[in-house]
This record gives sequence, C-alpha cells and structure tokens, in this order.
Amino acid sequence: MNKVSTLRRKADRLFQIAFVKDNPYCLICGHPTSCGHHYIPKSRSNNLRYDISNLVPLCRSCHFKHHFAGDPHIVEVILQKRGQEWADDLNERRRIPRRLNITYLKEVIKELT
Repeated sequence: MNKVSTLRRKADRLFQIAFVKDNPYCLICGHPTSCGHHYIPKSRSNNLRYDISNLVPLCRSCHFKHHFAGDPHIVEVILQKRGQEWADDLNERRRIPRRLNITYLKEVIKELT
C-alpha cells in the first residue's frame, strides 16, 4: 500500500469523526448523524474532499436511501435547507484542481488532530 493512500484514508477518517462530532443530527430526519455525506462526491473533486461546506450530516438510514435506493427526497431536502446558491458555489469550486499528495494530506491530518 502506498503512503498517499494510507494518509488519505487517515485524513478521511479524521475528517468524518470531526464532522460528526460537530454535527450530531441528520439534516433530513433529525436522527443521530452517522456520517458526513459529500454532496459533491469525493471522486468528482479532490478540492472539496476536505471542505466542510461540502458535507451534509446524514444518519445511516438517509445515507442508505440516498446511495442505494436513489431517493430523490434526500437531495430535495438538502437543497431546500442549504439553498441553490450553496450548491452552485460547490459546483464552481469542484472544478478547482487539487492534488492529494503527501504534503497536502499531512497538512489536513495535522489540522484535524
């Protein structure tokens, strides 16, 4: 396993832990948050991977409904509560290139610990 993927996994885990701690309730239903859902998927933007504004607190059930059941209600509620301007801003910023190299990942980890 290479160093970048190891650091990325560690940064991802720390980012989720910090987010869930600060956002204890699901934006959709109010149940306890199980994760910070990346509104713009990590696979589509390295620039937003560790951007707190790209995360939405979701419980297990709502996260499952979104990813595996394709429930459009989840996205509708997110946009209703966060606003179209928020989504448009993320879509613009997702295009900014960012390399997930060792130096950057170490900085992210340092900030999160």
